Amino acid sequence: MGTGRFRHVALGDVGSTNDEVRHRLDLLDAGPLVITAERQVKGRGRRGREWVSPAGNLYASFAYCPNVPLMRFAELSFVVAVAVAEMAEALAGEHASIRCKWPNDVLADGAKLSGILLETARSTAGRDAVIMGIGINVASAPTDTPYGAVALGQLDPAITVERVLAMLSMRLTAWTETWETQGFAHVRSAWLAVADGLGKPVVARLADGELHGRFDGLDVDGALLLRQGDDTIRRVTAGDVFRPTHRQD
Repeated sequence: MGTGRFRHVALGDVGSTNDEVRHRLDLLDAGPLVITAERQVKGRGRRGREWVSPAGNLYASFAYCPNVPLMRFAELSFVVAVAVAEMAEALAGEHASIRCKWPNDVLADGAKLSGILLETARSTAGRDAVIMGIGINVASAPTDTPYGAVALGQLDPAITVERVLAMLSMRLTAWTETWETQGFAHVRSAWLAVADGLGKPVVARLADGELHGRFDGLDVDGALLLRQGDDTIRRVTAGDVFRPTHRQD
C-alpha cells in the first residue's frame, strides 16, 4: 500500500518517531517523509505528556517543508485532525460517530482515538520543516485518558495498521496540498463540519484556571471562540477543552 507524497521509512522499536525524523533531516531535502515504528519507548504528547506506545498501534511522524510561512505551521494541527477523521470515517464510520475535538483530538463515540504532536525543525538545506507526530489506537487503547479512549480494532477487527497508514497517508497528502494551495479556510470548514460540542457548553482548562461557556466556532487562525455568560466572546489559543459530561481529572 502506498503512502501518498510521503516516502516511507519503517523502523522497529524507537525512542520516538519525531526524534527519528530529527536524526534524518537530510532526507527532507529530497521531499516529504514518513517514519513509522512498531513501538515507541519514549513517546510523548502535547505539553510533554507521556504517550504510552505498545505494539499494534500506528506510530508515525510525517515531515516535510511546507511552502507557506512558518507562522502558519500551527494550522497543520487541524489539517492532521481532518485527515485522521476522514481516515477513521472511511474505515470505521459505520461502527462509530467520528468527531474532531479542539484543538487536535479525534474521537469515536466520544472516546479518544488519536494523539497529535507538531514540532518544527530545519532541513539540512536550511528550509523550515514541520514534523507531524501521529499516534492512532489500532489494536489497543490506553485506560488513563481524561475522557476514555478506543481503538479502531475494537470497532472493526478487520482494521490493520497497514490499512490505517495507507488511508491516512492518502488523506494527509490531499489535505496538506489543499492547505498550501487554497489556504486555511477550507481546512477550517472541514474541521467545523465534524466538530465535537459545537454550539454546546464546554469547559476550557487553561494554565491559569478554567473558563465556562458555549463553543461558538473557530476564529480564522484556529482559536476556539468561547461565548461566555455575559455574551462576550473569548478567544482560546491554548489549553484543554471538555464537554461538562466528560471526566476532567
